[in-house]
Amino acid sequence: MNALIIGGGVIGLSIARELRLSGADGVTVVESGKIGREASWAAAGMLSPNVEMSPNAAFHEACRRSNELFPGFAARLLDETGIDIELDRTGTIMLATNADDLEHIDSRFAEQNAMGLPVHRISSRELRSLEPNLSEEALGGLFYNEDGQVENRKMVSALAAFARQNNVTLIEGSQVDELLTEKNRVTGCRAGKRSYFSDVTIVTTGAWTSLIKIGDADFPVAVLPIKGQMLCFEPDGRLLDHIVCSPRGYVVPRKCETILVGATVEDVGFQKNVTPGGINALRSAAEELVPVLKNEKVATSWAGLRPFVADGLPVIGKVRGAEGLFVATGHYRNGILLAPLTAKLVAEMVLDGIVDLASEIFSPDRLKDQGRAAIQA
Repeated sequence: MNALIIGGGVIGLSIARELRLSGADGVTVVESGKIGREASWAAAGMLSPNVEMSPNAAFHEACRRSNELFPGFAARLLDETGIDIELDRTGTIMLATNADDLEHIDSRFAEQNAMGLPVHRISSRELRSLEPNLSEEALGGLFYNEDGQVENRKMVSALAAFARQNNVTLIEGSQVDELLTEKNRVTGCRAGKRSYFSDVTIVTTGAWTSLIKIGDADFPVAVLPIKGQMLCFEPDGRLLDHIVCSPRGYVVPRKCETILVGATVEDVGFQKNVTPGGINALRSAAEELVPVLKNEKVATSWAGLRPFVADGLPVIGKVRGAEGLFVATGHYRNGILLAPLTAKLVAEMVLDGIVDLASEIFSPDRLKDQGRAAIQA
């Protein structure tokens, strides 16, 4: 069996790897730009199923399940490619700096503690013992010892390296506009003047999914691009050991001592520009959490486009009425986190016809006839 994957971000690359490891003979990834340089490159690499807990219990469980796969995933990638994706399980802090924040975390702690989740209530004194550079206005917080991060750009590099070392064909700079069909079956795609044929086609194009046609028909999954701006500080020395979040933003300390700050949420179409307003808002959120950042200059900034669908859940599964076509998109703020589980689910569906319970809640069937108006609502 040969597989064609359209979209070369962490989702597409992770699926390509899983298919090769599971015995697929030929795997080709077609990317419109450079491999992994869209949302995957722009992310902060957070693995936060409990900090950003979804009200959808099944989705939250899927996020936790994928998070549990990361130690093995990271170790195998290191063994396969020699690239360390810098998995960090130090833990994540949710901080309260005002009375509203404190009320929110008290309510969240009660709920999550009752569910048996790994959450710990910590006092302002304990906070500053953990992180001396946190704001003196901190009233308390929650600590999630299972949440953490990876270096997402190294994850992209490792997955791309695996592909090149294991006979996965990577094609860059090839914009796919149309899926080729024969009767009710998708047989490949057309990109410019070139056509690619396959037994199975998997669409992993993130925010650009809705732009692809199936013959003359629109793609049956509507995806909205949501811009997120980020910035980076490069302080002289390490200021933090843990990711720190508040309702207004988050700061992510990297192994190399840089600090990432994110992220805005903007429905502005396919614009990826960085704006003064966005950077000012991020800087303000960062300085609220870590006041010493007021003395630091912004080293760099960027923006990416997250793929969002109507109910906020990913879309993973077989596309009804189009034999040989699968989709894995709409991961929104959880693309890095969900990459290992998504790859496992798709490989099982494609190679063995297995539909996991998690696959059922992500099925594209649930979004039938939901267009942009439904997304915005």
